[in-house]
Amino acid sequence: MATRRSTKTAPTVPAPTDALNAALDVPRQQMALAAEGACSMFHGFEAIRHIQEKAAHEALTHYSNAAQRLKEASDPAQLLEIQADLMRFDVDGATRYWQQIGAVAVDMQNELISRFGHLVNDGGVLPAGASADEVHALASNWMTFFKGNARPEAS
Repeated sequence: MATRRSTKTAPTVPAPTDALNAALDVPRQQMALAAEGACSMFHGFEAIRHIQEKAAHEALTHYSNAAQRLKEASDPAQLLEIQADLMRFDVDGATRYWQQIGAVAVDMQNELISRFGHLVNDGGVLPAGASADEVHALASNWMTFFKGNARPEAS
């Protein structure tokens, strides 16, 4: 009598489909999107820091010169002239500073948009045709999540 041996074979795992591969690729795409956004922000922060450093250096130089001139001033007209010069420098410097900061902020936005647009055009995470209703629903869901997980205020 022939005995029949039962041979158990390892269960076969079905090959992942394209949809599954795409779903598994989403975390990588999200991380790439986050890294691209971070790069844009850090580039902008460096530019802002450079503007701040330059403005501080110019102010130090100008005020050092004004302090030296104040030590040597003996006439009230000279004091008024130095004060007017400092006021003019402060107003001009503040205007120039905020214009430069605003320009960097616009550049940061443009860089973010171009980087994110590049990812979308290459078949990335974000659907190109997301409607305003979908974006609003997503934002509402996030706000609900944040409100529900808020820490109680200290009394």
